[in-house]
Amino acid sequence: MDTFIYGIDFGTSNSAVTIWNATTRSLIRDPRIAGVDATLLYFPATTARTAPVIGNAAKLRYIEDEMRGRFFQAIKTILPFSSFTETVINNQSFQIEELIALFLRNLKARADAVTGQDVKRVVMGRPAVFSTDPAEDQLAETRLHRAAVLSGFKEIYFQYEPIAAAFAYESRIAKPERVLVGDFGGGTSDFTVVQLDPARQGLTDRMADILATGGLPIAGNKYDASTMWHKVTPLFGRGATYDSWGKQIEVPDSLYRTICQWDQIVFLRNAKKMDLLWRLTGLSSDPAAFERFQALIRENQGFALFQVIEAAKIELTSKITAPLTFTHPRIPIDLRLTRNEFNQNSADLTAAITGYLDTFLAESNIPPANIETVFLTGGTSLLHKLRQEFVTRFGAERIRDGQEFTSVADGLALSAPLFFPELHE
Repeated sequence: MDTFIYGIDFGTSNSAVTIWNATTRSLIRDPRIAGVDATLLYFPATTARTAPVIGNAAKLRYIEDEMRGRFFQAIKTILPFSSFTETVINNQSFQIEELIALFLRNLKARADAVTGQDVKRVVMGRPAVFSTDPAEDQLAETRLHRAAVLSGFKEIYFQYEPIAAAFAYESRIAKPERVLVGDFGGGTSDFTVVQLDPARQGLTDRMADILATGGLPIAGNKYDASTMWHKVTPLFGRGATYDSWGKQIEVPDSLYRTICQWDQIVFLRNAKKMDLLWRLTGLSSDPAAFERFQALIRENQGFALFQVIEAAKIELTSKITAPLTFTHPRIPIDLRLTRNEFNQNSADLTAAITGYLDTFLAESNIPPANIETVFLTGGTSLLHKLRQEFVTRFGAERIRDGQEFTSVADGLALSAPLFFPELHE
C-alpha cells in the first residue's frame, strides 16, 4: 500500500492541499483537490448547533442569507494575538484553533477521498514571520499545530511558505539557479534566497541550500484597506466637519480606520457609536455620508463592499481603470479607480515591501546581481507597481512566475522528504 503525506497551505485568503506519494516519490494530481479554496467560514444564524459552511461556498451562502450569521475571513491573521482566546457562535464557544481545525479537516477529507486513507502526516506552511514579536510568532505556530492535531493529523511539520514556493519552482527547471522567491499573499510578504538544483530535488537535507529567509506582515489585505481609506471613506464622511458649540470640528479619523478592515466594522455596532453617527447626521457638513455610514453598520455590508474593492484591485492587474460600483440602495457608490490612483494610494505599502527586500538582501550579503532568477508567487505578486519594482531591481529577463495560488502547496508536499526521511530511504 502506498504511503502519502499532505502539504497544506493554510493561507490568509486562499488555501490548498497537495498530496505527496512517498512510495512513488511523486505528486498526486486529482481534480478533487485541484486549485484553491477561499479561507472562509460561515455559521448561519440559528439557535441550533450546525456545521459551518466552508470555503468558496461560505461566501455564496453568506450573501444568500443577506449577510446574517457569523462570517470569518483572514482567520490566519488572528493567530499571533493572545488577546483573542475564544468566541461564542450560536451559543457554542470556539477557540481559534477549533475554528481553523474546521477548515483543515475539510481539506484533509478532500485529500483522504483521493488517497482512500486516513492520512496522519502533513507538512504545514507558515509565513516567514507571523509577527515580528518572537513570542507572538511562536504562539501562532503553536496554535496552528494544535489546529492540525484537532483536524486529525498526528505527525506535523512546518515549512516556511517561501521555501515551499522555491521547491515548487525547482520542479520546473533544468539546471541550477540561485533564486529569490517572493511569496505575496493576503496577510504577509515573504522572501527566500535559495540555491536550487533539480538534481537535488527530493534529498533529505537541503538546509545548506537555503541562503536567507524573511518577511513582513504587509500584503494584499492592506492594499484593499488603502483603497477603502483613500477612495471610499470620504463617501462615509471622512474629512467632514460637525458643529460643536459653535465651532466646526473635523470628524475623528478613528471611525474610518475601523471601517478599513471589514471584519472590524461589527465593533461599531454599539449604542455609543451608533448614537454618535446619528448625531453627526444632523450636525455635520455631509448628512448623507453619515446616513450611508449608519447603513453600512446596521445592515452588515462591510464584507460585500470589500468584495467590490478587491475585485477592482484584481482588475487593475491587467487594466488601467476599474469600476467601484456598489448597488445597495442606501449605500450607492459609483466610482472608477485608475491604476495610477491605486498605485499612489498604496505607495507607502509598496515602499515598505521593497524597502524590506533591499534591507533583507543587504543584511544577507546577497547583491541583486548575484540573483539569477526571481520567482514571484501569490495573488498580490500580480499588482502592477509591485511587479515593476522587481523589474527595476532585477530586470524583466530574470522574473518568473506562474501557479500563483498553488505553488506553495505543491512545494510543501515536495518538502516531505526533508521531514520524513525514513519514508524515502
